[in-house]
Amino acid sequence: MDILNKSGTFTGRIVDYNIREELEHGIYVSKLARATAHDMHLSPAMVYNIALAGLLHDIGKLKLEEEMKAERESGFLVTEEIKYVRSHARHSFKILEERGYPLEILEIVRYHHENYDGTGYPSHLRGEEIPLGARVVRVCDVFAALTTDRPYRQRFTVEDAMQMMIDECMHYDMQVFLHFQRLIHRVGSSYQYHLSEGDLTWL
Repeated sequence: MDILNKSGTFTGRIVDYNIREELEHGIYVSKLARATAHDMHLSPAMVYNIALAGLLHDIGKLKLEEEMKAERESGFLVTEEIKYVRSHARHSFKILEERGYPLEILEIVRYHHENYDGTGYPSHLRGEEIPLGARVVRVCDVFAALTTDRPYRQRFTVEDAMQMMIDECMHYDMQVFLHFQRLIHRVGSSYQYHLSEGDLTWL
């Protein structure tokens, strides 16, 4: 890919797309989502779909970075990047749809940033309007992001991350969140995944 620099990072201001970090994040979310769905006693097929959606949910960020690169070259403002950041779920949906993924996975990916209280995006869905799988991935995605180092901040501890999520619990399906809390009480951040150099030889 011609926009990938030698460090493996797509240079940006709000979005710095690092393939290694995004793969690690997807694996982390997938493992958390699979375990949460399993603890909820969902069907094996549903557990599988949620785990796969967790792995692929941010794949649209690759397309997003391509669009933003072109816009930056034409004098794009940093504040305008926000609307592009919020479009990554739509891009992920489209990429996976073109590759024939089933609707159950597509809907999880498309709505994984919806909040239970209706304040999320892209469609401002509320409560059970949001597919159950998306409600699971939403919780796992937030926790994984909070407990991972970012270019602009260090990771939060498990305890601090959970407190931050409790403070915003209106964003989450409470039944899902309670199952997730019990999981984290058992496993902490041990599901976090780090790729080895050998894992990246195909990039």
